[in-house]
Amino acid sequence: MSNSVLKTLAYFDIFNTPLTKEEIFRWNWEETAPDYLSFIKNLDSLADKKIIESKDGYYFLPGREDSVYLRQKTVPIIDKKMRTAVKGIKKIRWVPFIEAVFVCNTVAGAGVKPDSDIDVFIISQKGRLWISRLLATLTLGIFRLRRNKTKIADRICLSFYATDDALDLSKIKIEGEDIYLIFWLDNLIPVYDPKNIQAKIKQANLWIKKYIPNSNTDYETLDRWKVKDSGFSKYVKLFFEKSWTGKYGDLVEAQAKGIQITKMKLNFDSAQNKGGTGVVISDSMLKFHENDRRNLYKEKWETKCTKINSLTPPPTRGS
Repeated sequence: MSNSVLKTLAYFDIFNTPLTKEEIFRWNWEETAPDYLSFIKNLDSLADKKIIESKDGYYFLPGREDSVYLRQKTVPIIDKKMRTAVKGIKKIRWVPFIEAVFVCNTVAGAGVKPDSDIDVFIISQKGRLWISRLLATLTLGIFRLRRNKTKIADRICLSFYATDDALDLSKIKIEGEDIYLIFWLDNLIPVYDPKNIQAKIKQANLWIKKYIPNSNTDYETLDRWKVKDSGFSKYVKLFFEKSWTGKYGDLVEAQAKGIQITKMKLNFDSAQNKGGTGVVISDSMLKFHENDRRNLYKEKWETKCTKINSLTPPPTRGS
């Protein structure tokens, strides 16, 4: 157990994020924990033996007590950014063919800073990705809520879209253990999800259970962070979705794609041609992460784990 707990804490330590008992139980790396009470008893035993440390309900690697304060500092930051996210997502809930909007990356996971943007993951209906992106981009641009090259902090970053038939993200894994993507998937915050797309994402990504087998529950969003359809937005959404079905809808989709694809190729073509999974441009997925740091985080995590293993004494016989 100590090895899996240390691996879990080592990853989140990269982002100065100590974990609660419940979080460690949920994210215990590559090991199915016993029942919760037995797990907590074993966890406290590790703390008693100084293999890990604890303070104020948080657990962390030895010598990282400062991370407790750093995590506590992020609480108001996250709340502020989530309020902005809710404001922005309310503006785009009318957009036809948008099925769900999730807050992701640092705001949902770990490592958020005051100058961080607010990343969202948008799911649209199959065959209508380009319409959804065009209208979402224009809407948030009008309300000055969209991130751009000069305005980043507390702006919404529209850098990741997928259609409802392309929810299996194992296709964009980096080689080896893509630990960032695994925790990214498990920490998605469903802000706008009237059709429970969250359940479909979990079902499509059961492969992550190999790595975090204890993660069995859905993310429960606070009521103040939930966005629901209003009467007006629901009417407008339904009107355009019915208007843009069939061949006419296909024509509008093609026009929306044509408007956007030229600019995308200018900005992202070189990154896409290099291969990898940072930039993906297709009719089922749009992903614009030129500075994809997943390999960097994986290397940092592996380095920490190697260092921990060299410092942790082997268990004694009978322990």
